[in-house]
Amino acid sequence: MPKEIGSNRIKRLNSIMEKLCSRTVLPGKDIRETAESVSARTLQRDLSYLRNEFGADILYDPSSDSYSLKNRGTFVLQIRLRESQIQGLAAGIKMASHFLPHMEEDLKDLWAKMASILPPDLVRKGETLGLASVVSTPVSSMDPRTFHLLIKAIQEEKPVRFSYRSPYDDDPDDKDRFVSPWGVFFQAHAWYLWGSHPKLPQGATYRISRIDKALLWPDTDYESPPENQGLTDYASSCWYAYRGGKEVDVKLRIDPPLSRVIPETSWHPSQTFEEREDGSSTMTVRIHENALESVARWVLASAPFVTVESPMKLADQVEKLLNRLQDKTTTKVLQN
Repeated sequence: MPKEIGSNRIKRLNSIMEKLCSRTVLPGKDIRETAESVSARTLQRDLSYLRNEFGADILYDPSSDSYSLKNRGTFVLQIRLRESQIQGLAAGIKMASHFLPHMEEDLKDLWAKMASILPPDLVRKGETLGLASVVSTPVSSMDPRTFHLLIKAIQEEKPVRFSYRSPYDDDPDDKDRFVSPWGVFFQAHAWYLWGSHPKLPQGATYRISRIDKALLWPDTDYESPPENQGLTDYASSCWYAYRGGKEVDVKLRIDPPLSRVIPETSWHPSQTFEEREDGSSTMTVRIHENALESVARWVLASAPFVTVESPMKLADQVEKLLNRLQDKTTTKVLQN
């Protein structure tokens, strides 16, 4: 147990540990700036005190003049939070409980414990911000056991076997899938698994709410994700992460008022906008051919303010969807 120490030294020790916890590798100048009011000898004594009395595993690399913290030992860090950090923390916990509904009760309990040591007015502000962040965002239900099993399989790089039925398949029966899971992501009100597929070398997406009877399946060889491609590269588009086929340039004309609205959002990492004198704009993105149908549905959802300039294949898909909608609508009206 550490001996009784003065308040000034406690503040210094806390400042040092706070810095060390903030970075994997901390430059020596940063830790010296933290303790600028004391001599270099006093700083070294403080570091030795943290190592010897609290068991903190603090390493120093003289070749790069840097420090790294491997273990805090028994030191209890006193964290000082700004108002914006508390609001962000509250909003984050609220959003996590909304987007991961199977963890809602545990996260409520976590926030109650944290709120008990925070100023009440900041707690109220944080809760208000958190509620406003998720109030209009629907989330599809899913089996929590399946979700946690997939996370475990991703971390341990183990294949999984599950039963799955795609709503876009002509065959209505469930099929067994053997998949190497690479990541999960949330998009358009549902969680998806990104993993291997025998016919799609860049992988495929599986909506987790449709996965049933999931099991770890170590008897199958694990396949690594495509080289130089991570989850962010795959799932950074609003168009349901459909990949495959050659890349194509898509140009969309956007008329007012959406020409002022659509550029406010990141729909695809490759997007660019060019304003026109008449108030409209041209949106250009580069996507894979497999995503064209998803873009076509997005165009119809923005009708009549978004129209296709190229490629013709996308225009054809929009027209095809529009004709189907018109035929079904007319038939329904006539039947009534």
